[in-house]
Amino acid sequence: MIQFQTIPQSIHFEHFNGLIITSKQGIIALNEISGGAWRQLPVAAIGKMTANAVEEYGGKVIYTASKAYGDILAQELATHFVNYRWLYPRPKVVVSSIAAHLRSAGIEVVEKVIYETTCVSYSEKEEPLEGAILIFSSPSIVHCFLKNFGWDSTWCAVAIGQKTAAAFPNHIIPKISPSPSIDEAIEFAKNLASY
Repeated sequence: MIQFQTIPQSIHFEHFNGLIITSKQGIIALNEISGGAWRQLPVAAIGKMTANAVEEYGGKVIYTASKAYGDILAQELATHFVNYRWLYPRPKVVVSSIAAHLRSAGIEVVEKVIYETTCVSYSEKEEPLEGAILIFSSPSIVHCFLKNFGWDSTWCAVAIGQKTAAAFPNHIIPKISPSPSIDEAIEFAKNLASY
């Protein structure tokens, strides 16, 4: 539903103690921009899937949030890394206020917009089948899906978390996956299909 575009720029990693990474795409864009120079900094990851991506790209994870939500990550970093100066490479549009939370706790953080998402266009014939169970992993995917297809009342939406669920218009009430993991959301959707 979405595509990514890296925003080229120069980043001086030596000015920071660590990186805050909130998605696999963040690591891909950062790697593309820096040629791998980001690896000199330890990483705080929003969740296990992001931590795995950091390690796949050769980075070192020093912290993974107890729950994969930006607000929780910010609270935990403010508690455990008081003297860190963080670099938060992020997408153009974000749904959580990680940087604001850290700043309000007196933690220094610099944001760099390193990529943006845009919608992929689909034809009407590519619309999901009647009665489909659809998994939405981010607010931007909700936006792009509805831009392409609108909503069929026979569909069932599964949101990967509260922020994604909040992106739906009032007439669509998604089921919320018990975990912000794609694999677990798929299992949750399979269980819904068996009812």
